[in-house]
Amino acid sequence: MKVLLFLFCALNLFSQSKRFVYKYEFIPDSNNPKVTKEYMFLDLNQEKSQFYSYKNYNVDSTALEYSRKGLFYMPPNQEYLNFRIEKDFNTGKIDMISKISSVVYRISDDHVYNWTITNNKDNILGHPVVSAEINFGGRHWTAWFAPDIPFQDGPYKFHGLPGLILKIEDDSKSHRFVAVQIKTLENYEQYPLTGNSKPTIQISQEKYKKMYLDYRLDPLKDLRGRYPDQRYSDGSFVPGDQAFRNEEKRFKERIKKDNNIIEIDLLK
Repeated sequence: MKVLLFLFCALNLFSQSKRFVYKYEFIPDSNNPKVTKEYMFLDLNQEKSQFYSYKNYNVDSTALEYSRKGLFYMPPNQEYLNFRIEKDFNTGKIDMISKISSVVYRISDDHVYNWTITNNKDNILGHPVVSAEINFGGRHWTAWFAPDIPFQDGPYKFHGLPGLILKIEDDSKSHRFVAVQIKTLENYEQYPLTGNSKPTIQISQEKYKKMYLDYRLDPLKDLRGRYPDQRYSDGSFVPGDQAFRNEEKRFKERIKKDNNIIEIDLLK
């Protein structure tokens, strides 16, 4: 009777929409041990979830508000995570929404998630958690899931354990998600869709990998021969071809330092 009562209370507690806030710590460049930190939101209800960057959400929600008022919004010149994940619990469908060049794609996830529950115990945010392991994206991961939170979900694409994943990290300690807060939402709200966040084309994981690798090799291919001449505030003049080469060099240097991505097998 006590077990049934506990299960009923847990299901009732999490029947509302919830937001799980994760701190994501990662090392973008394998040649530089500097750790980047970003806060991520996992919003979910009984039917679906969406996982996204808080910083990216601020940019897109501000852009949407400006658009509704007929105003132009210039996003801040800063780096932020270029993906979000949507899961449909009824169909089991998982999509990653990400941009390559100037196009926003919806990429179907075709990974097979074979977990091994290893039964180590811990406690996160007051919830008892159990460990599990998986090989995913070219990395070996250890997860900690909470059986008393009845959602088979977690950060990024991770899912399929009998309880919400509150922590997961790979063996190299390059990528680590840890839940730091749980909130109840009045309503489950769709991520703000703008020209920079609304997917326009659905592609497979296989096609995405090819396009992603092609982009890393030639990130400004679509702009080659189209750069205008530049005149700067100090009066200096740079021909369009030279301005393009300068920008291309900058892009390739940035990509070169982004060599330790979460799904490292995309680079192989």
